[in-house]
Formats: sequence, C-alpha cells, structure tokens
Amino acid sequence: MTFIFFIMGSIFSHAYLRPVWLKSLVVVLPFIAIAMDVGSWYFTKIFKPFALMTMAGGGVMALSFTFMALVSLYQLWFGKTPAAVQERADRRGGL
Repeated sequence: MTFIFFIMGSIFSHAYLRPVWLKSLVVVLPFIAIAMDVGSWYFTKIFKPFALMTMAGGGVMALSFTFMALVSLYQLWFGKTPAAVQERADRRGGL
C-alpha cells in the first residue's frame, strides 16, 4: 500500500493544484491513514471501538487515492495548461 501511494503521490505532485497546502495534505494523508489503520489493529485488541478507526483509515485511503487519480487523469487528458505555467514557459521560450 505504501509503495502504491508513493507512486500515486509522485504522479500527483506534478498536477497543478492550488493552494499548495491542499496538495501537500492530499499527498501526506494516505500515509497517515496507513499508520492509523495499522495502529488500530493493535488498539482494537485493547478497546473494541477502535475497529471504527480501521474502517475510517481505509476510507481515507480510498478517498485520497481516488482524488489523486481523478485530478491527475483529468489534467492529463482534458486539462489545459494553466495560465501561470504557460507564462513561465513563454518567458523561457518553451512549450
């Protein structure tokens, strides 16, 4: 799981998403969810309601993976070059 989220996060890091704090949160969130998920396996043995934390961790992983995949695919297939990126490319004489 960690390797899958590492690859998806690497792809998503090239997407144009503002504000940057949101992009950073979406990249880090699956790793926090994995730690929460694995930790809850052990805490459930002590206190049964931690089973809900296992489900919440899985849900957060699914939502973050879906968001990263959809944003990346949309920008790859349908998105136009953002104005800020186009201006930067024009100044450098590229694209």
